[in-house]
Amino acid sequence: MEHRIEQLNYQQEDVITFPQGMPGFEATKDYVIFTKPEHEPFHWMASVVGPPVQFVLINPLIFRSDYDPVIASSEIRGLDVQDPKELLLYCIVTVQPDMRLSTANLAGPLFINIRTRLGKQILVDDPRWTTSVGILS
Repeated sequence: MEHRIEQLNYQQEDVITFPQGMPGFEATKDYVIFTKPEHEPFHWMASVVGPPVQFVLINPLIFRSDYDPVIASSEIRGLDVQDPKELLLYCIVTVQPDMRLSTANLAGPLFINIRTRLGKQILVDDPRWTTSVGILS
């Protein structure tokens, strides 16, 4: 069955579930991620059930090739990862009118298992990775 979010068509198999929600958005669990070619390398993640919630995402390795958050295996156990290649990595972006001032939250990356369609935001305890790292620096 096809669904719509503001001109976005998606299938049920496109939905990514965050079983615990995300910090501050615990009640919102189901999202779709999509790309608008004119906004690449950014992606959008929009809720499909409940209140309308939308985030701008980016793969942090695009602007920080040294990004290497240390994550305990217990943190991703619920994602049922069988192969590390199943995981997508994103960070939430705070977009500013002047893009040079936009930042990414490297202290709370999103891990998404593309096989199981499960996601989790994991908090990283490492002073190198903060909630407001410049993406154009």
